[in-house]
Amino acid sequence: MKIIGVVLLFISSMVFASLPEPKDEYINDFGSLILDSYEGDLREKLEDTEYYSGVEITIVTIESFDKYSGSYSSWESFATALFNKWGVGNLPKNDGVMLLVAREGRKIRIELGRGYPARFNPIMKSVIEETIYPQLKRDNYTKGITQGADAIIDAVTRPVSFFDWYKWHILAGIGALISTLIALSIDKKKNPGWFWLFLALAGFLVLGILRHLKDGESSDGFGGGSSDGGGASGGD
Repeated sequence: MKIIGVVLLFISSMVFASLPEPKDEYINDFGSLILDSYEGDLREKLEDTEYYSGVEITIVTIESFDKYSGSYSSWESFATALFNKWGVGNLPKNDGVMLLVAREGRKIRIELGRGYPARFNPIMKSVIEETIYPQLKRDNYTKGITQGADAIIDAVTRPVSFFDWYKWHILAGIGALISTLIALSIDKKKNPGWFWLFLALAGFLVLGILRHLKDGESSDGFGGGSSDGGGASGGD
């Protein structure tokens, strides 16, 4: 068993060997995409975010993914490995966020820790498609990255009410209750079709609520150096 562990550790170290090493906790501009005049303010904003909210957000840029494509089958798997190796986020909250941008192909990935429910994935996809990518298409990399960072910070630190998160669950629950009451008010012997229809509708709504609640408890990634690749990607 020890030999197997050593072999697995060796294989893991070989895989991670191709990954860049972090030079900074908040900004690693390996692709030189962020203008120096903006980098200081951006780093300060990320520092303040972690200080006041506890959420660690790191920004990474590279020139091209081609350099790493021999070791990683996809842009997403590369981002996941980088997130893992650097240990982005704070355990046990698993709330780290990585914004990864490549100049060639205008590739973008926002990697999320498992502390974020799956509902954050479409939010990050929207940040990429509506905020970051339009600027990258105009070669405004600094503007796209800084505005994207602002949008990410807003998304992960903005207080959200209980009703905002669970409004569809509440409405579905009301629908299930109404359907059940209607089914119970129907004479099963005289109108079996309507009885089972409303009962099935109630069951369908309840199952939908349970499924979405389960999805909301997990996402596609882990924080603190254990990410499966939650979040969203975009690019040409």
